Amino acid sequence: MWFKTFGTILFGLIMIAFIADLSVVYSVHDSSGRAIEHAIDAGIVQSTISADAQEGHVQLQGDVLISTIKDRFRSSMNLSAGLENSVMKNSQLEVFLHYDSNGVPWVDVTFVTQVSFVLPGVHYPVNVRRVIPYESDYI
Repeated sequence: MWFKTFGTILFGLIMIAFIADLSVVYSVHDSSGRAIEHAIDAGIVQSTISADAQEGHVQLQGDVLISTIKDRFRSSMNLSAGLENSVMKNSQLEVFLHYDSNGVPWVDVTFVTQVSFVLPGVHYPVNVRRVIPYESDYI
Protein backbone atom coordinates (compact mmCIF):
# COMPACT_ATOMS: atom_id res chain seq x y z
CA MET A 1 0.00 0.00 0.00
CA TRP A 2 2.75 2.46 0.89
CA PHE A 3 4.42 1.69 -2.45
CA LYS A 4 1.41 3.02 -4.39
CA THR A 5 1.26 6.12 -2.19
CA PHE A 6 4.96 6.79 -2.65
CA GLY A 7 4.64 6.30 -6.43
CA THR A 8 1.68 8.66 -6.62
CA ILE A 9 3.51 11.33 -4.63
CA LEU A 10 6.61 10.96 -6.81
CA PHE A 11 4.56 11.16 -10.00
CA GLY A 12 2.76 14.25 -8.68
CA LEU A 13 6.05 15.98 -7.86
CA ILE A 14 7.41 15.29 -11.34
CA MET A 15 4.22 16.66 -12.91
CA ILE A 16 4.39 19.80 -10.74
CA ALA A 17 8.02 20.34 -11.79
CA PHE A 18 7.12 19.83 -15.45
CA ILE A 19 4.20 22.27 -15.25
CA ALA A 20 6.43 24.82 -13.49
CA ASP A 21 9.02 24.49 -16.25
CA LEU A 22 6.39 24.93 -18.96
CA SER A 23 4.97 28.03 -17.28
CA VAL A 24 8.47 29.55 -17.11
CA VAL A 25 9.04 28.74 -20.81
CA TYR A 26 5.76 30.47 -21.70
CA SER A 27 6.68 33.47 -19.54
CA VAL A 28 10.15 33.78 -21.13
CA HIS A 29 8.67 33.56 -24.63
CA ASP A 30 6.04 36.19 -23.89
CA SER A 31 8.32 38.63 -22.06
CA SER A 32 11.13 38.34 -24.60
CA GLY A 33 8.68 39.04 -27.44
CA ARG A 34 7.46 42.18 -25.73
CA ALA A 35 11.03 43.21 -24.87
CA ILE A 36 12.08 42.82 -28.51
CA GLU A 37 9.19 45.00 -29.68
CA HIS A 38 10.02 47.72 -27.17
CA ALA A 39 13.72 47.52 -28.05
CA ILE A 40 12.91 47.90 -31.76
CA ASP A 41 10.82 50.98 -31.01
CA ALA A 42 13.65 52.48 -28.97
CA GLY A 43 16.17 51.63 -31.67
CA ILE A 44 14.09 53.26 -34.39
CA VAL A 45 13.69 56.43 -32.33
CA GLN A 46 17.42 56.59 -31.61
CA SER A 47 18.58 55.81 -35.15
CA THR A 48 16.19 57.83 -37.33
CA ILE A 49 17.98 60.42 -39.44
CA SER A 50 15.70 63.41 -38.91
CA ALA A 51 16.83 65.41 -41.97
CA ASP A 52 15.68 62.61 -44.25
CA ALA A 53 12.43 62.14 -42.33
CA GLN A 54 11.53 65.79 -42.87
CA GLU A 55 11.77 65.22 -46.62
CA GLY A 56 9.59 62.10 -46.46
CA HIS A 57 12.41 59.52 -46.67
CA VAL A 58 12.98 57.20 -43.76
CA GLN A 59 16.62 56.26 -43.20
CA LEU A 60 18.00 54.55 -40.13
CA GLN A 61 21.57 54.47 -38.88
CA GLY A 62 22.23 50.73 -38.81
CA ASP A 63 24.96 50.67 -36.17
CA VAL A 64 22.97 52.89 -33.79
CA LEU A 65 19.84 50.81 -34.36
CA ILE A 66 21.57 47.50 -33.66
CA SER A 67 23.43 48.66 -30.56
CA THR A 68 20.31 50.33 -29.10
CA ILE A 69 18.16 47.24 -29.68
CA LYS A 70 20.74 44.97 -28.04
CA ASP A 71 21.25 47.29 -25.04
CA ARG A 72 17.54 47.87 -24.44
CA PHE A 73 16.68 44.20 -24.79
CA ARG A 74 19.45 43.12 -22.42
CA SER A 75 18.45 45.67 -19.78
CA SER A 76 14.73 44.93 -20.17
CA MET A 77 15.25 41.18 -19.67
CA ASN A 78 17.84 41.66 -16.86
CA LEU A 79 20.47 39.69 -18.76
CA SER A 80 24.24 39.74 -18.34
CA ALA A 81 26.59 40.90 -21.09
CA GLY A 82 26.59 37.29 -22.33
CA LEU A 83 22.77 37.36 -22.55
CA GLU A 84 22.32 34.92 -19.67
CA ASN A 85 20.68 34.82 -16.27
CA SER A 86 19.64 32.10 -13.83
CA VAL A 87 16.90 30.80 -16.16
CA MET A 88 18.22 31.51 -19.69
CA LYS A 89 21.47 30.04 -21.01
CA ASN A 90 23.25 29.89 -24.39
CA SER A 91 21.32 32.92 -25.66
CA GLN A 92 21.84 34.66 -28.98
CA LEU A 93 20.34 37.92 -30.22
CA GLU A 94 20.62 38.71 -33.92
CA VAL A 95 19.55 42.05 -35.39
CA PHE A 96 19.39 42.83 -39.10
CA LEU A 97 18.36 45.97 -40.98
CA HIS A 98 17.51 45.85 -44.67
CA TYR A 99 15.52 47.95 -47.11
CA ASP A 100 12.98 46.62 -49.57
CA SER A 101 12.60 47.77 -53.18
CA ASN A 102 10.41 50.69 -52.09
CA GLY A 103 13.03 51.97 -49.64
CA VAL A 104 11.12 50.85 -46.56
CA PRO A 105 13.45 49.77 -43.74
CA TRP A 106 12.76 46.36 -42.18
CA VAL A 107 14.11 45.43 -38.76
CA ASP A 108 14.56 41.69 -38.24
CA VAL A 109 15.32 40.53 -34.68
CA THR A 110 15.76 36.91 -33.61
CA PHE A 111 16.31 35.77 -30.01
CA VAL A 112 17.23 32.15 -29.29
CA THR A 113 17.79 30.77 -25.79
CA GLN A 114 17.55 27.64 -23.69
CA VAL A 115 15.37 27.75 -20.58
CA SER A 116 16.00 25.58 -17.55
CA PHE A 117 14.13 26.09 -14.28
CA VAL A 118 13.20 23.18 -12.00
CA LEU A 119 14.34 19.96 -13.65
CA PRO A 120 18.16 19.80 -13.69
CA GLY A 121 19.72 18.98 -17.03
CA VAL A 122 16.49 19.59 -18.95
CA HIS A 123 16.59 22.59 -21.31
CA TYR A 124 13.72 23.91 -23.37
CA PRO A 125 14.52 25.90 -26.54
CA VAL A 126 12.81 29.25 -26.98
CA ASN A 127 12.88 31.06 -30.34
CA VAL A 128 11.36 34.51 -30.75
CA ARG A 129 11.47 36.42 -34.03
CA ARG A 130 10.03 39.78 -34.92
CA VAL A 131 10.20 41.33 -38.41
CA ILE A 132 8.98 44.91 -38.29
CA PRO A 133 8.69 47.33 -41.24
CA TYR A 134 9.16 50.99 -40.41
CA GLU A 135 7.39 53.29 -42.80
CA SER A 136 5.86 56.68 -42.31
CA ASP A 137 3.56 58.52 -44.67
CA TYR A 138 4.07 62.22 -44.91
CA ILE A 139 1.37 64.25 -46.61
